[in-house]
This record gives sequence, structure tokens and C-alpha cells, in this order.
Amino acid sequence: MRRKVIQIADSTQLVSLPRKWALKYGIKKGDEIEVEEKGSSLVISTEKGREKGSIEIDISNLDRDSLMFLIRCLYIKGYDEIKLNFTNTTAPHHKKSEAVSVMSAIYEEVRRISGLEVISHEEHSCTIKDIAQGSISEFDVVLRRIILLMLSAINDLYRGSTESNSPLLESINDKHDTLTKFISYNMRLLNKYTYPQEEKNTSLYTTLSSLDEVIDIVKYTARYLLALKGKLSDETASLMTDIAEELKLYSDFFYKYDLKILEKISGNRTKIMNKIAAAMNKITKQETFVLVNLGQILEIITHLTLARITMEH
Repeated sequence: MRRKVIQIADSTQLVSLPRKWALKYGIKKGDEIEVEEKGSSLVISTEKGREKGSIEIDISNLDRDSLMFLIRCLYIKGYDEIKLNFTNTTAPHHKKSEAVSVMSAIYEEVRRISGLEVISHEEHSCTIKDIAQGSISEFDVVLRRIILLMLSAINDLYRGSTESNSPLLESINDKHDTLTKFISYNMRLLNKYTYPQEEKNTSLYTTLSSLDEVIDIVKYTARYLLALKGKLSDETASLMTDIAEELKLYSDFFYKYDLKILEKISGNRTKIMNKIAAAMNKITKQETFVLVNLGQILEIITHLTLARITMEH
């Protein structure tokens, strides 16, 4: 778009802001915006997020897991205040085949989300509010922490299973909750503020969503191995190492876009797929679940790699 320059006195020149952009980010008289010089270009940005305000929703017929997912999604979407109404004070917990307190489920999810707090609670309703407004400038730092913690969780899965280290496997659940908090926070930042290089927004959101899938698979695999209480076969242990190395290669590729690393990721993927197919005929029936999960992580790494390529071009 083109704008005419308005001359004010001798030393001041003005250019009007696009009305649609100003409305989108709630820019008002007196607000400050960032103006950055880049050669012959000026980049105008704001730390203000898209105004989402509040939402009120009836959760009466939801089970415990659906309720927790709903709260997380509304937070990620960018709402600053969420009022939840419910007629029953308990909700079904399908995994345990029992009823749990609605408020206990709400508090459990709120603890997993950065900056979210219950600010009021009545018998059949409660209000949750984001009391710590984030900044898109924090996005890259948080993303690096996510990737490093993900690599740590994969390594813990390998060590915990090969060393029969139950406490290490149990600790993966805490890593999962921390990663969920970081991932949800960064997704919210993308929805409220948009990444400075806006064309990368969709690919970054896809990256976060895929990393969320990986840590879920790692968590469930750790739980399964704790229940299995048996030593893994050499084939499965070797494949865990392969997956950890593939994820580390992806991490290297994410921060250093190098087609040689991309080719190595692709070549390793084929070798790992062949190893999984061969191992299926050697492992016990109980270990099949673990191999299937490793195969899923391998596919997600492919999706992550594609998203990174899209960000570059």
C-alpha cells in the first residue's frame, strides 16, 4: 500500500497508519509503537496483542479431559478472561472410571498454563484470568527451551528404559507438563501478537503443535515402560537411540538451515524405517507398542522438517 507524506512545520513528517491494522491491534491515541529502520524500509510494530477479551461458556456436559483441553485451547486462542459455568460439581474421568471434582480438574489445568489463575469461584461457576501478559519478544527464547527440553526427555526415555531407572521414567511426566506450559504459551503469543516475520507464523504454529505430539508420545511410552517392568530388547533400545539422534539432527537443522543436514535426516529416516520393520519380527508382543510409538515420532520429525523448510523459502 502507498501513503502520502504530510509535512508538519519544517522538521516533522507524518504518514498515516493503515486503519485495518490499527483496529486489529487496538492502536489508540497516545499509544507507542516501534519504528525500526531497515535500509530504505521502515518496520512498524506493536507489543499490543489482538483484543480477545473474555468468553463465557457452559461446561456442564464435559468429562474431565475435555474440560482441561477446552481451557487450554481458549488460552491458546488468546482470551484474557474465561468464565466457566457448570450445573454438576463433578465430571467423569474416563481413564479412571470415576467422577472427579470439576474444580480440581480446572485447577489442575490452570497449574499447567503460564500466567493463568482462578480469580473467582462460586458453587456453579468460576472465572479464570491471564494475569501475566506475555511478549512476542520472548518467543524465540521459549522455543529454544522447548527443543532442548524435548531432547532431554527423549534421552531420559532411553536411559530410563535401558537402565531400569523408574524414577527417571517417572520424571518424564513432569517434563511433559513443563513442555505443555511452554508450548501453550508460545502458541498463545502467535495468536495474540503474530511473529515479527509474519510469513513464518503458520509454520511456527505447526512446529509447536508437532512438538506437542512428540512429548505426548514420549509421556505415554514412559508410562507403558513403567508398567511393563522388563528390559527392552537390543533392537528397541538401538531404535530409541536412532530416534534421539534424528531429533537432535532436526534441532541442528532448525537453527542452522543446511541442506547437508536435511539430506542426512532423510537418509537416516529410511534406515530407521527399515530397522523398525526388521525388529517387528524379533521383539516381544509387549514391545510392539513401543516400536509403533517410535515410528510415529519419526513421521512427526518429517513434518517438523517440512515446516522448517517452509520457513526458509
